[in-house]
Amino acid sequence: MRARLSIGLALVLALGCGPGKKFVPVSGKVTLNGKPLANATVSFQPIGEAGAIEAGVGSVAKTNEQGEFTLKASTGEMGALVGKHRVIISCPNPKIGDDDARPPRGGWPLADKVPSRYNAESKETFDVPAAGTDKADFLLTSP
Repeated sequence: MRARLSIGLALVLALGCGPGKKFVPVSGKVTLNGKPLANATVSFQPIGEAGAIEAGVGSVAKTNEQGEFTLKASTGEMGALVGKHRVIISCPNPKIGDDDARPPRGGWPLADKVPSRYNAESKETFDVPAAGTDKADFLLTSP
């Protein structure tokens, strides 16, 4: 009985002492065609290692009037996990109707100011360094 307890305790300690995922501060700036992009949503989604079941918690931020952002994880920690992330940037803009037309049921449809290659079809990635960064800058271009 003591042997089982000792083995079980050793196993729990070994599993609990593995390398943890670390959040570090991440901030930067988003521009579109050379101008700051205000009110854009910047999302960092961790890319899991080959064979990993879970990639980790994502982080998100909203840009200010100067296009600057500071990431915050969905769990409340400031920053993002260290490692490689898929970056998704969007800035929905409601299409306003002509004259005094009533909006359709559910509201006016949203058009994104940012081309789909940066959001729905994004292949953008960013490696978050172990020390964090304030240089997570994205220079977007529109067709």
